[in-house]
Amino acid sequence: MPPEGHNAVDIEFLQCAFCFLDLDSLSISQREAHYEDHFINDLGNGSEGSQIAPIVVEPVAEPPTSSKGRMNTSEIKRDRPKKKFQFVKETDVFWYPAQETPPPSSCTPGLINLLRKGLLRGHSRGNIRRAALCFDKTVHIHREIWDAGWGCGYRNFLMACGGLMSQMQQPLYFPLLDSPLPPGIRNLQSWIETAWKEGFDPEGRKDLQKLVGTHKWIGTADLWVAFVSRGIPVQLVDFDLRNQAREILINWVVNYFTPKKSQDNPANLFESLKISPVTSTDKMPLILQHDGHSRTVVGYEVDRNGITNLLVFDPAHRPNAEVRNLALAEFAKSRLTQASTSPTFLDSQSTSSYTPMASPSTLKRKRSINDSSQNGEVLKQEKIARSRPKLLLIFCRL
Repeated sequence: MPPEGHNAVDIEFLQCAFCFLDLDSLSISQREAHYEDHFINDLGNGSEGSQIAPIVVEPVAEPPTSSKGRMNTSEIKRDRPKKKFQFVKETDVFWYPAQETPPPSSCTPGLINLLRKGLLRGHSRGNIRRAALCFDKTVHIHREIWDAGWGCGYRNFLMACGGLMSQMQQPLYFPLLDSPLPPGIRNLQSWIETAWKEGFDPEGRKDLQKLVGTHKWIGTADLWVAFVSRGIPVQLVDFDLRNQAREILINWVVNYFTPKKSQDNPANLFESLKISPVTSTDKMPLILQHDGHSRTVVGYEVDRNGITNLLVFDPAHRPNAEVRNLALAEFAKSRLTQASTSPTFLDSQSTSSYTPMASPSTLKRKRSINDSSQNGEVLKQEKIARSRPKLLLIFCRL
């Protein structure tokens, strides 16, 4: 029993909710300072997604404990008055360009059009040889404080859903994604658990056990499960680059975004003048997972030296105010020049005749990095009509 006037508190393992640093050895004031640094600096200066660097705090001596391993809280020295920390509210809002409501602060539409202007300017200055971009309705969505350190996979999922629900080539995707539970960070967790119950991905279910309400990371394999269970055509492609040149991946991405017609050499000088150095396509963006992080690939550029760079939307970084305002202006212009309407819903007869792209028995799990595979091996290929845009997920072992 603790002495009279002392409160006994069970010692529990304590981690930072953002960077997972062990906080057990820190005083209360140091823990508060640690979280304050996250609140002030995390969104602006944080590193990539799940690779957030822990904030370093000088260690302190262990607090006095009783013989039974209980901490005497009254003997802890406080460097300053105790502050009450409030938990950050989850703002789990999904937005796509066809909606009439303005985009939330985490969403930036219009960046593809702005990026196209920048690439054309770079070409006119001799810095860019050529480039290609994905579907122009793709929205950049960055993580927020409440999902810092674990939300990048979920944010990439939202970017993909925004594109799929805005394209008009296959309007059936909209109801498949919107009902019975629309896209969202927490809703995606429910999507995956529901797929588990339906027989999808037993290995992933065994590995993650529980997903809803947690801060567990997810990868392209989990996104594959979510989309396939909703009947969305998707491919998961595996690149083993540990002993191979990374150009294999880059060339594959270039081939994906480059229209076949533009790959042919122009017949004459007049034909070459009609070819834009920046190609706008209706291709869906790619989700690329590598080194414990994932990003959305929206195109590529070839610079003056012939070096190819992938253009990505990184959910771990948010556009600054100036860039976001310019992008929103581009988005507003596109709405004025091209009336944006919600995708047309097909009748119930058309919906009922649609067959999902996979069944539980066809799922091949790809979570372990020790599985053998060929470079660019397509883990799941579906025969789909060319008019249907297809989502591609890439898993890289570096």
